[in-house]
Amino acid sequence: MKYCMNCGHVTAGEPFYCGTCGRTYDVKLCPRSHVNPRGAEVCSQCGSRELSTPQPKIPMSWRLLAILARVGIGIVLVTLTLGIVVAMIRTPETQHFFVAIGMLLGALWWAFTRLPDWLQEILRSIWKYWSRRDDD
Repeated sequence: MKYCMNCGHVTAGEPFYCGTCGRTYDVKLCPRSHVNPRGAEVCSQCGSRELSTPQPKIPMSWRLLAILARVGIGIVLVTLTLGIVVAMIRTPETQHFFVAIGMLLGALWWAFTRLPDWLQEILRSIWKYWSRRDDD
C-alpha cells in the first residue's frame, strides 16, 4: 500500500501512481510507462519529454517521525493486548475455558487427520467455497 502525499489517499498494492489524483510515487513515467528517476527531464528509454508529475517529496524528518509513530503505536497495542491476556489467564474460570477450547480444537484436528484424503478434500473445497462467498 502506498500513501499519496498530494491527495492523502491510500492505494493498495505496489502501484506506480495514485489512483485518485494521478501523481506518481517517487518516479516519473512516460506515456509508454517507462520508469524514470524523479529528476529526469526526458525518458531514458524512448526519449519522450511528456513525463508524469511525481507527488511532493517527503522530508526525511517526516519519514522518521512516521516510523517512530507506527512503532510507538505498535508497542502500545502489544502491551495492552498482553496485559488483557495475562489478566484473563489469572482467573481459574478463564484458565479452564482456554484449556477446554484447546482440547476441543486438538481433538477436532486429530479427527480431521484421521479422515480419508478424499473426504478431507471435499471439506477443504466446501470451506473455500464458503470463505469466497463471505468475501463477496
